Amino acid sequence: MLESLRRLLGGSPKEPSPQDSFQQLNAVAPLKPSQERASKENVESHSSFICREAILDRNERIAGYEFALGHKVQSRMMDKSAVIRRVYDDVMLNNLAPLGVSSLLGERSAFIRLSVESLNSPLLEALANPNTVIMITPRPIAEMDPVEMRANLAHIKALGFRHGWSISQSHPGYADFLHAADFIEIDLAAFDGIQLKAMISDLRAANSDQKLIASRLQTADDFKYCFERRFDYFMGAFVSSRENWHPSKSDVNYARVFQALEMIQSGAEFNAIADCLRTDPILTFKLLRYINSPGIGLLQKVSEIQQALLLLGRDRFYRWLSLLLFDSKKPGYHENILREQALTRGRFMEMLAGKGRVPATADQLFLTGLFSLMSVMLAQPLEDVLKQVALPEAVASALRGEASAMHDALMLAIAVESEEGDMAAAAAQCDLDAAEVAGMMIEALAWSQQIAAVSE
Repeated sequence: MLESLRRLLGGSPKEPSPQDSFQQLNAVAPLKPSQERASKENVESHSSFICREAILDRNERIAGYEFALGHKVQSRMMDKSAVIRRVYDDVMLNNLAPLGVSSLLGERSAFIRLSVESLNSPLLEALANPNTVIMITPRPIAEMDPVEMRANLAHIKALGFRHGWSISQSHPGYADFLHAADFIEIDLAAFDGIQLKAMISDLRAANSDQKLIASRLQTADDFKYCFERRFDYFMGAFVSSRENWHPSKSDVNYARVFQALEMIQSGAEFNAIADCLRTDPILTFKLLRYINSPGIGLLQKVSEIQQALLLLGRDRFYRWLSLLLFDSKKPGYHENILREQALTRGRFMEMLAGKGRVPATADQLFLTGLFSLMSVMLAQPLEDVLKQVALPEAVASALRGEASAMHDALMLAIAVESEEGDMAAAAAQCDLDAAEVAGMMIEALAWSQQIAAVSE
């Protein structure tokens, strides 16, 4: 039974073992027929689609990503049995393990949120890495065995993990466990100012080396509030909010970029396009730096714009020229996250090409993902951006929110960026499963980091 659920949710198939046998579990802790049916329906109805969320450090750079089930699924899990929570966690671990998440993220950390029941899962060994952090969701302390908990925490430490706790309410019985953790993630929306101040003071006094993560920050004011209270890391919707956001200055002449993009789309001759760009030495330098980056995969170095046009062709040249619209002199968190988020969306959507119900037009999918954040980046309404740049009609239509398979793919790219998104519904609309989505999401992240590093 459990194995069939794992396959249904997208986990890797494996030989059943006595430990995984639902019959044995049911013999030890029998469920009433109605309860068993409800548990099965709960797991089947909410596939284990993994979302990612960027974690920023105090230098306003991306320090890592947290991987978790969607927020709605997590909330439902807390009310279910330990067996069901473990099934969900096992499926997520089975999906993440083959992808080499930690190695793909390089120096950044991978935070994996699990329920307390999964700390002794044999699947963790495949993910063990000093850059991987197990973030634990606590259960009521009365349901826990402190001796077993300490043994499980010692186990994951021995495997090489760091660990932390995700807190959305007060847990006085967990004080010793919280104080010993490497990280504490605090849901800002769950505490008032007095409670938050007392909690931070207690945690800092007990363990000065501990890192505090402020999560579910909605606005720039939330970020500022937590920054002033010396949080170490920050998560939430504030990173791509338009609030109090003005585009930073850039060396790149945006008007020249828009002009060249329109020339490419309208079919202008390559030498005319090259002439438009080569008269701007800064733009030419930055464009060639992108084109010669490892992420492009060219076999020879490109030294001239016209050479790049001949090697790449119009569509691929167009997309790399578009990246210069994300250039800025002194990037803060908005620029850092928007650039990488746009690159990841573009790459993720490109990888979706031809799968399920997604169109096979890879270059147009890439542009849709890339330009989906352009109005935020330029602090302009979407229609004003679309007036300045000639985009394929299918791309512009998807960006406007008009119903299409291209727009469905964009909705999926957005859904995987936060635990608030309905990933299962978005993936179903594209006719894709959890394992496919997870794999492409991780690969897109690794690729976007490589490209973003060029601009830095």
